[in-house]
Amino acid sequence: MKSQNAKIWMKFLLKFKFGFEGLIDGILHDFSIQLQFLMGFIAILIAAFFGFSDIEWSIWLMCIALVISMEYINSSIESIIDRFDPSWHLLTKQAKDLGSGAVLFSAILAAIIGMILVARHLF
Repeated sequence: MKSQNAKIWMKFLLKFKFGFEGLIDGILHDFSIQLQFLMGFIAILIAAFFGFSDIEWSIWLMCIALVISMEYINSSIESIIDRFDPSWHLLTKQAKDLGSGAVLFSAILAAIIGMILVARHLF
């Protein structure tokens, strides 16, 4: 029984290890992810400057997390597509465009929410 519990814990810990490897890999090797992290950092500085409330911080951080998460998903989709068929194809373009569209949509929505939150402190 003890051996079985140890295996379960190892599987559990490996999931975190793989997750952190993915986070680090994206930050070190993917320009789009690096750009989203930079924008997120700037957004955090803006929130700190305006002295956001706890609720505003929660909304702000969720928006940042959504955009960065979408970028990770988009980058993984692009990597999978390039791995299996690096040649140009209309469906490949469509899949990559849809992934980019998802990132753009989340970023636009986050920007609108950000403007609403900042406007509350300006007016």
